[in-house]
Amino acid sequence: MTMLKYQVRSSSRPTAYGSPSSSTHDTTLTSRSNSLASLNSVDSANSEGDWGTLRVYTSNVKACTAYKTIRVSTQCTTKSVIETILSKFKISCKDTNLFELWMEVTTKATTGVVRTLLRLDYTARPLQLQRCHPANMSRFILHMTSEGTLVRVHDHNISPQSNYKSLLLAEETTCREAIDILLSMNRKEPEGDYALFLTAPEGEAQIPSEVSLVPIAAINSKLAEMNGKLLVRKHCRENNLERVEAFLLNLFASQQADTNESQK
Repeated sequence: MTMLKYQVRSSSRPTAYGSPSSSTHDTTLTSRSNSLASLNSVDSANSEGDWGTLRVYTSNVKACTAYKTIRVSTQCTTKSVIETILSKFKISCKDTNLFELWMEVTTKATTGVVRTLLRLDYTARPLQLQRCHPANMSRFILHMTSEGTLVRVHDHNISPQSNYKSLLLAEETTCREAIDILLSMNRKEPEGDYALFLTAPEGEAQIPSEVSLVPIAAINSKLAEMNGKLLVRKHCRENNLERVEAFLLNLFASQQADTNESQK
């Protein structure tokens, strides 16, 4: 039988979880074995085949709830589990990349009960992992991280009565994902013909859809001094990142030239 191999690294955990009477270790699950032979042997003995249920504790996300039970397949990823629960709670206007799924594994040792917390990678398969442990010896916890960045996006082209929206985004959230959040906040269906633009009096540059938005927003805070802003609107073609970089370089060079001229 091929054993699952875990690669782990230290990570902070939700402080609300853990027992004073038990030893707790915090790790992050980042990869799995390529072979799932040991999992398949468990699945074949299970009457539900490739489907099962997960109980996910959700009080850190929605205070009035204790847990949510969902039915998933062994192929369902952590990302899908998070999206499913947020959808059931009708939390569609928040960045899913700010949410983490933790797995608490309980083992018995001579010194007592040991509880180990694993932060699951978005590509991990929670039901497969649950089946690696005895019943009632593991549980899942949904947690929202506090490591978000506020990004202001002007959205009057989506909703005329609105000026801008402030989005709390994770570092890795792409422009495409940010646009989907904006559309959800404005109660509009996701569309592929919207794009984000860096705009300034000197011109504008379209941001590629797969680029992470938070680093661009950091540049945008500098652009604000030049009447620049992030704007969402429909687009005709996709820009590449080199064009955005060229636009910014020209913009900052122009601003520096104006500053030098005024100091003469």
